[in-house]
Amino acid sequence: MSASDQQFDERNTVFARENLVPGSPEFEEYYRDHPELLEIDNKIRSLPGEGSGMHTADYRMFGSAAMIMKEIGSPQMVDGEPSSVKIELPKSQITTKIKAYAKLLGADLVGISKLNPAFVYSHHGRLIYPEEPFGSKIKLDHRFAISLGFREDPEIVRTAPYPSEMIETGAVYLRSAVVSVVLAEYIRSLGFPARAHHFRNYQALPVPIAVDAGLGELGRCGFLITKEFGNCLRLSTVTTDLPLERDKPVDIGIQDFCNMCKICAEVCPSGSIPKGDKISVRGFERWKLDEVKCISYWNKIGSDCGMCIGSCPWSLPDKWWHRLSTNFATRSHLARVILLRLYPIIFGKYKPKPMPGWMEARRNNSQ
Repeated sequence: MSASDQQFDERNTVFARENLVPGSPEFEEYYRDHPELLEIDNKIRSLPGEGSGMHTADYRMFGSAAMIMKEIGSPQMVDGEPSSVKIELPKSQITTKIKAYAKLLGADLVGISKLNPAFVYSHHGRLIYPEEPFGSKIKLDHRFAISLGFREDPEIVRTAPYPSEMIETGAVYLRSAVVSVVLAEYIRSLGFPARAHHFRNYQALPVPIAVDAGLGELGRCGFLITKEFGNCLRLSTVTTDLPLERDKPVDIGIQDFCNMCKICAEVCPSGSIPKGDKISVRGFERWKLDEVKCISYWNKIGSDCGMCIGSCPWSLPDKWWHRLSTNFATRSHLARVILLRLYPIIFGKYKPKPMPGWMEARRNNSQ
């Protein structure tokens, strides 16, 4: 299968589809080509939607972060012409400098890979920026990808599915956006092409890129799972032609662990996460989520869910005993079996923690 056959069209993401405006040219064009999705997507659009389960004062925290991300997600911010004067350093030296600067800016994890063309969207699908029209072909042929990981506060994430988790997600996405934009600008100032990819403007898929860059492995839940933070993190990416030393993918035992563990699938209130085996998706073996069930539940409760993150045994707070157990689990099948058996005994069935005291009461308590 060629890389172009493995590419995913951003128009087919459930996020792009739910934002199509009935009666618009984009709406008519898309459902003319995909009539089988119209009834499904109209049902999603009929649900209460984002923010309906939150007090207005709290939802506007997320909205404020999203608005700033929209501003710094414009094509003029994420991309641009490189300096006409190149500043060149040995590959090992500039790689060290890039990683150190990214962490100084706020990234918790940084890895570098060759950019796999299969992980680049084929067409634009979001109705956000007029410079990137719906359905226009994406041309991204950079050689390298810098993957950036940003830890979320596990104590707040474990309030999921309450809206405090959504506010934390927005805050971390904002940090990831700022760092990616600044890092891309820095690389362009050295005379090399670079583009930032973040929450409001992706041209590439951050999770498989992060896997290639050695940050972690893809888990049953569809998220990246890392040794350091489990799946309790968010990602952004910078693609570039700046020559860099590449990191290697890692095996920290996630495939073995997730094959045995079904906690996230059992906790998932929408049944979006499969309890069975992996399947082939565009030539890659993975557990395939049901995105429609997932986004439908989000729109029903008015907030993103996050229970698959909050319930993951790899995403516990950063305590010495958790670091010790995950260190062993990355090296030994037996340790993974023990961790999996002890987790429900020690922590019991997942139960959301109370929201922080500074948040207002939830307006819609349906779950």
